[in-house]
Amino acid sequence: MACAGLFLVIAEDLLDGGGLISHDETVLIWFVDHRTDWAVSLARWVSTIGGFAALCVLGVAMGLWLWRRIGSLLAVAPLLSLLVAGLASALLKAAFGRERPPVTLHATTVGLASFPSAHAADAAAFFVAASFTLTLTLLHRRWVKVLTIVIGAALAGLVGLSRLVLAVHWLSDVIAGWAMGTAVATTITTLGWLASSARHKHLLPNAAPDRGTGHVRTSHQHRKGLPRTPIIDRRPVG
Repeated sequence: MACAGLFLVIAEDLLDGGGLISHDETVLIWFVDHRTDWAVSLARWVSTIGGFAALCVLGVAMGLWLWRRIGSLLAVAPLLSLLVAGLASALLKAAFGRERPPVTLHATTVGLASFPSAHAADAAAFFVAASFTLTLTLLHRRWVKVLTIVIGAALAGLVGLSRLVLAVHWLSDVIAGWAMGTAVATTITTLGWLASSARHKHLLPNAAPDRGTGHVRTSHQHRKGLPRTPIIDRRPVG
């Protein structure tokens, strides 16, 4: 809710030109004045790795791996969050139609409108959802969970900052993208966790665990000899 509220505040500022929007030009000039050739090269690389296409590939791979490990709806949360954030940012860009910073400052080629930053939204949606999914399913030590969430937030932050270094977005675009992506990730991961928990509880009353495995058979499946139903893998990873 807080992230969604932050996005709405920035969107309102965009309409009246106040608030965070009033600092956009100053921040952009600072990044342009202080960027170096190696910083631009690094920003281009981060933007490519943190772009929609690369994250889609990573999302599919992670989803398949998680499905084999946990057999839960949460396995698709990172990819689904990415797809929803990508669609939402495209629609919002068309709705707001905000112009990007001057083309003469750009250090890479871009298209579409400026608000919100799709890179920031996509990265936040994917990395936040991925870190939440891992902490809810496979990780058990508290410090490992905290570290995973911090790493996810840092990766999303780097992608957003790369767009400022390349001077293709205003600061408000990036913060709005982060806020929207995080809101999407939190919502989808929470819904996935609730659905998985409800399914797991439904299986438990009639479940008969096989010793030494991460699977259970319901009483009906024991009688009929049906395949075992996977449940969330509780073995510690971190």
